[in-house]
Amino acid sequence: MADRDDRTLLLSRLSLRQLQILSTVAEHGSILHATRSMNMTQPAVSRAVMEIERIVGQPMFVRSPRGVSPTPAGAVFVSHARAALSSMRVAAQEIDDLQRGHAGRLTIGTLPNGAGGPLPQALIEARRERPGLMVTVVEGLYQQMAASLRSGDLDFVIGRLRPADGGDGLTTQPLYRQRWGVFARAKHPARRTRAAALADLLDTPWILPAASAPVRPMIESVFYRRGLPLPRDRMEISALGIARTLLLDCDAVMFLPEGTFRREEETGALAELSLGIDEVVEEVGLFWREGAQRRALELYFTRLLETTCGKMGLAPSDMPVRHIST
Repeated sequence: MADRDDRTLLLSRLSLRQLQILSTVAEHGSILHATRSMNMTQPAVSRAVMEIERIVGQPMFVRSPRGVSPTPAGAVFVSHARAALSSMRVAAQEIDDLQRGHAGRLTIGTLPNGAGGPLPQALIEARRERPGLMVTVVEGLYQQMAASLRSGDLDFVIGRLRPADGGDGLTTQPLYRQRWGVFARAKHPARRTRAAALADLLDTPWILPAASAPVRPMIESVFYRRGLPLPRDRMEISALGIARTLLLDCDAVMFLPEGTFRREEETGALAELSLGIDEVVEEVGLFWREGAQRRALELYFTRLLETTCGKMGLAPSDMPVRHIST
């Protein structure tokens, strides 16, 4: 291992490209997959990793037939490499905004049920207060969003918080609590008969999220706790736009968080059925990369989300800010 002076000199020779390669190899757990992602040759990526290991004086990865995994020293170095890369992206973006005269730019990720709360109204308010603000909103599943956060492609993500989230160095900030219910169109037969229990709707067409959706186990547990099977007449759809059209145009029912289709609920086009289901409550909040430098614009938008939650009457969360590291 190089002594301290030699190591300081060697570390100064690291390039951002090398840090990017190291981060990508750690992300994919495979040098081969990293080469495809970065459009590089495998020997070039392998040389870059070995050069970093020579400079640092520690192995960065443990090699196995299944791929690579970071050593303890590698995990520390990857974390700091990602922080450095993220800081450079932020600097480049802010310089670009200054040159173009923009009020700033945000790239926000949303989980499938994160878009039904304060986000749309907060976006409207932000555009009113800062007309030059440029915002990109990307929707995806948790693992996709977490990977984009770690790579610095997203500033933060809004969505449901789950105790078993398998993140890597992510921090969460709770925003509000949302309750789920069973929703149907205004002229649904169940609204005329005033169905009093979930069991009364087993023969009704249902819309459920796909079996692979993270929220599916929570919905299934509502049936199982009552000793009920899942409805046989069901469509499995995770695309909320399609689900909305089906709810409005046919007699299907669906578990949804309150406010998912706020305009339809306010006009009465969709309404919650009175089934006495009140135990399905979840926390919604923000995810961002642990240790990331949060820009003033991100803090501004976070405060705007909190203010919007209050205006919308969304129950505040009592969960503490927590770190996800598994």
